[in-house]
Amino acid sequence: MFKPIFDRMEGVLIPPGSSAAFTGICTGILQASTLVTPLELIKVRQQTDLNRKRYHSMTSTIVHIVKEEGVLALYKGLLPTIFRQSWGLAVKFTGYTTFKDLFSSLNNGQNTPFQHALSGFLANILVGIFNSPPDVVKTRMQDQNVGYRNSFECVKSMLKNEGLKSFFKGATLRCVRIAPGGAIQFSTYEYLNKLIGDYMK
Repeated sequence: MFKPIFDRMEGVLIPPGSSAAFTGICTGILQASTLVTPLELIKVRQQTDLNRKRYHSMTSTIVHIVKEEGVLALYKGLLPTIFRQSWGLAVKFTGYTTFKDLFSSLNNGQNTPFQHALSGFLANILVGIFNSPPDVVKTRMQDQNVGYRNSFECVKSMLKNEGLKSFFKGATLRCVRIAPGGAIQFSTYEYLNKLIGDYMK
């Protein structure tokens, strides 16, 4: 939805080659402000309920949160989630198009399915690294046991008490988890895109 809009703006309202980044930013904002923030909150609450005393299922988790903290509590961590999603997708889409173009230039302007998969794999490794800080802050904000007042306080406390490395906790495991997903996602996208394009001719 966003990509064609920003493609038309390139070189006119936005810098050349930046449509992928702007597409990622807008997609991330839309994701975070609709479904991702409440779903992530529910997931974090269930994962950090070590004694399984309160959050037995998705429904009971929602009921507990709304009853005890109000409906708006489902959007705790909205700001870092928006930043994580928009920044992460800007890195992902820009990384993918960059790697894809690189492989294309080495292959006479063509990309093989393996190169599409490899481009997605490498793009998601970049996401796993560069998007780790907002992901860690988002998770800390949504963990009821931590109790930061806002994202700024969380960042300040982490820097003071744990150092810069704390923002990259779990980054390696995150790369292991999401890199194969990027390969599958983008190779499937390219395959379906070609299939639909051939069908529409």
